[in-house]
Amino acid sequence: YAGYSEAFVTSAIEYLGIKKSHTLLDPWHGSGTTALVASRYKLQTIGGEINPIMNIFSAAKSGFLLGQSKFIEKLSKEIKDRVLESLSESQNDDSLVDFMSESLSRGIRTLYSVLNSYNYSQIPVESGLFKPLEEIPLFPNSFEAFFKSALFITARKLAGYKGGSNPTWIKTLENKAEYSIGDIVAEWLRVIDVMIHDLDSAIIPEHDNIIHLPLSMDSRNLCIHSDSIDGIITSPPYLTRIDYAMSTRPELLIISNSLFLRSIREKTIGAPVIVDKSIKVDSIWGETCLAVLKQVEAHSSKAARSYYLPNMLQYFRDVELSLRECIRVLKPKSQALIVVQSSYFKEHEIKLGQIYTEICLNLGTQCEIVNRDVVRGHMAHVNTKSSLYKNDKTYYEDVVRITK
Repeated sequence: YAGYSEAFVTSAIEYLGIKKSHTLLDPWHGSGTTALVASRYKLQTIGGEINPIMNIFSAAKSGFLLGQSKFIEKLSKEIKDRVLESLSESQNDDSLVDFMSESLSRGIRTLYSVLNSYNYSQIPVESGLFKPLEEIPLFPNSFEAFFKSALFITARKLAGYKGGSNPTWIKTLENKAEYSIGDIVAEWLRVIDVMIHDLDSAIIPEHDNIIHLPLSMDSRNLCIHSDSIDGIITSPPYLTRIDYAMSTRPELLIISNSLFLRSIREKTIGAPVIVDKSIKVDSIWGETCLAVLKQVEAHSSKAARSYYLPNMLQYFRDVELSLRECIRVLKPKSQALIVVQSSYFKEHEIKLGQIYTEICLNLGTQCEIVNRDVVRGHMAHVNTKSSLYKNDKTYYEDVVRITK
């Protein structure tokens, strides 16, 4: 599962020598670990993420919200009164009822509708954050993101569904509990109190403006000026076909519908959804990648050529486009640290760190693996059949350094 610890981001910031006047980019920022740690250094960060749910959670971790607990309490009471006066009608074919009772779905949708239409205060944003951007985009209001994050947590808590060993699996209860709108709002207010406490204990310095912009942005087409970013710390999706969008399926259904969920899945790099079967092998991906693709094409296993090969071609095409963008936006002599993990196709090892390195070298920039660790808790172990083709597989996590 792509990601890294706060300790890694701390060491990476110090390794890159990022200074307070610099702008740091994470083009796959997820829930915002890079930004959270960078905020402790009072660094400006821009985060790109296809999934709007991740942008909401990331914006809710702002140091601007520290010291705002009384204002948050005031807003939440105003919102509470509006919600109790405006219970939504039941929707036909509501996909949310796959995860929760009809009464809970109605209450959650009512609360979300009020949160979406509420007129939040404008929040001051560090002006330096806008300089690298080609245009000033819409970004989540921190108060709105805070309340919506509390709503998502409330929905999961009351519905009783939980994540499984695979982060895309969501287990639901057979007997879905019914709730009144008053019960739902009461739990939402309780979650807000917990979140305020969590912010206070997250060792985030208080800021008088926003120093992190989580943007709905595609890593293959960054809306950022060339030569404008001082450093990149990130972890892209690995070649493990994890369906990241499905891990937030209930939340995506809350803010929109099944068609929107499908569109997010199709846009997510590395997802098991094949969008384009016309992609051809490109020599710029390097010898290691091309050798893997030949092994997949020649493999006798079911679906090797019909599914796995086009899925990999799509992944490597998207990775190449994303790496081109990362290199483009970096300032000359600046660096990026990219964390990736190896995987296997049946018995064949896929050395992802080496492949990323070869792509960058073929794109004309300096690149090398600067750290490698053995991964103990790899997501592949979730699949009990992963050892059929090869026993005792070893997985590696590589830190790839790009120097422009």
